[in-house]
Amino acid sequence: MQKILYIFVLSFILISCGDTSNNRTNSLSTLIKPSFTYNIDFFRCNLNDNVSLFNLESFFSKNIVKYSTLIEFENIKLSVLFPDNESNVKNFLLSITSKGNPAFLKKFIDEINADGIDEIADCSFAIYQNNAFDIIPKETTNSDFNKIEILRCTYNDSYNYGTFKISIDRFVNHIQKLDIPYSLSYVEDKSLKNSFFWINTFYQKQYKDSLLASWVTNRDSIEIKDEFTENATCLDSSVYKSYDLL
Repeated sequence: MQKILYIFVLSFILISCGDTSNNRTNSLSTLIKPSFTYNIDFFRCNLNDNVSLFNLESFFSKNIVKYSTLIEFENIKLSVLFPDNESNVKNFLLSITSKGNPAFLKKFIDEINADGIDEIADCSFAIYQNNAFDIIPKETTNSDFNKIEILRCTYNDSYNYGTFKISIDRFVNHIQKLDIPYSLSYVEDKSLKNSFFWINTFYQKQYKDSLLASWVTNRDSIEIKDEFTENATCLDSSVYKSYDLL
């Protein structure tokens, strides 16, 4: 599993193979910026002692109608992410997407706190409002959950979003021909300079088989790996089961 994900990590991120000796090209690349369309925050939580996921589920079930009414006109979405392949889950992420309204996001979090989330879990509610956009749009499915891989990456010296924009377009062209149920999001990591999150979302449980058959063994993946390692370094990668609450 880890080996497959490692190959996938190296294969699925596209960065341009720009000429590092061309300072003018690198300088111009800084003018190319992502077209961000929303914000996203990840809040890390640890379950309290003697508390189970059943308690967490009960907490949100009890308050979900109120939360739905509260965010009705605010373009906020709430998901809970549990680590994949862990039988005894002790930590999770709350993922909240919004659209440029940090004041309301704080109000929403204050409401969750007031309802006693601290009795269930210890959550770090540091708001960064990371800018984000979907490179490959999300799909609508009837699945109970999706598999999400979050890669935390940082650009190598002299590289930035502009240096790999052309390669992203090439990657999208290739991956869409493979007909794999998949979406891709790019998120600016405001907590770490010159860094980003690369978020892969899979809409089928057997996504590993699809990747091996359609992409990882493809000749293009080798070139993509080389382009990635030249331009950026992934600090870590985590896979989650994501459940949409709101």
